[in-house]
Amino acid sequence: MKKIIILILFLFSGQLYFPQEYSIKKDLKSNLQNSVVYSVLNDIEKGILKANISDISPYLASHVYLSFLNGISGYYSSNQAYYTLDKFLKEYKVISFSFSKIKITTTNPFAIGTYYYEYKGNRSEARVYLTLKLTSKSWQITQISIN
Repeated sequence: MKKIIILILFLFSGQLYFPQEYSIKKDLKSNLQNSVVYSVLNDIEKGILKANISDISPYLASHVYLSFLNGISGYYSSNQAYYTLDKFLKEYKVISFSFSKIKITTTNPFAIGTYYYEYKGNRSEARVYLTLKLTSKSWQITQISIN
């Protein structure tokens, strides 16, 4: 009986000296990562709102899937995506835009928003869906759908 009590005391005291490993750095890293993703999405949102492709282009991945309401759909290089998106934003002039939903707790964060635009004198709206992926250097856009 004495051995069991000593064993139990040893186990409880061991937890004081050898606590479960918990990395505060991991939480800090995820909070920092979340703020970086929000910053990237904020830059992209401003770029779309101003129809300024230069604000968006630093975030284009080497291969981006584009799907637009004018029928454009497919994978494009970052250079092709730049010009395709620029042409679209000039043709479908933005009236207002903002992301209404942002999900960053996944490995591939995404944002959904509403794009109000004017095309040939008519005003309408489209749904925007955008996904990001972490590359070795930064967060990159892997998909933009405006339908």
